[in-house]
Amino acid sequence: MDERYLRFPRWLEASGLPEMVATKAGPEGWLVFRRLVEQDLLENLFPDWVSPGFEEMGQGCAIPPEKFQALFLDLGSLGLLRIRNIGDEKSPFYQYRVAVPLPQPRPAEEIEETLESWGLADSPGLWRYWEPEGDQTTKYEKILRLYENTCGLKMSGRIVEDLAELAESYPTDKLDKAFEAAREEGVTTLGWIKKYLKRLKKDERIQKDRGRPRGLELPEGYSIPSREDTPGG
Repeated sequence: MDERYLRFPRWLEASGLPEMVATKAGPEGWLVFRRLVEQDLLENLFPDWVSPGFEEMGQGCAIPPEKFQALFLDLGSLGLLRIRNIGDEKSPFYQYRVAVPLPQPRPAEEIEETLESWGLADSPGLWRYWEPEGDQTTKYEKILRLYENTCGLKMSGRIVEDLAELAESYPTDKLDKAFEAAREEGVTTLGWIKKYLKRLKKDERIQKDRGRPRGLELPEGYSIPSREDTPGG
């Protein structure tokens, strides 16, 4: 995973959220929230669902797991987390997403001034969870989500570069088709997806020319209509 996404979004510390959380959820509330944010940073390139381990997280914060879970639910009621239970009432299994955008108790100008006084450089990771209203998902974020849902969370600098190149080279509908084909085939390698996209591009070029060179292997489910099958052919 790109190391910049592992940096804690420092604007949260300058936003007034620590004081707000401590006032409404107790002094340990911010410690629990920070730990939950760190887990999201660890698992997701962009904010997404996380399954918390209350015992492990509680040990790291020196908080009993029962109290950690209670604070976790309090943070959800404060609007800082989206929480869902994919278990049942007797055996709950919680997942959470950090709310986007997060509340900003202090004005944006004050937050920016504070960060500047701290000497922090501007970077995408710095402003995680601070998003304007509306869908601001970029084509890069979309392909990263496709990759995570198809190939898992394993990430490297080379994979990030390859995904950025694919995002710039293919429209969204073609990327959706390629990743969907990989999931249907049970494939979890980016190399297979890249080859599929190249073959798809060749297929479109051939269909445009209404011919098929010998030896070309088309993606499964695709065919080239013959001239006899085409009206006026």
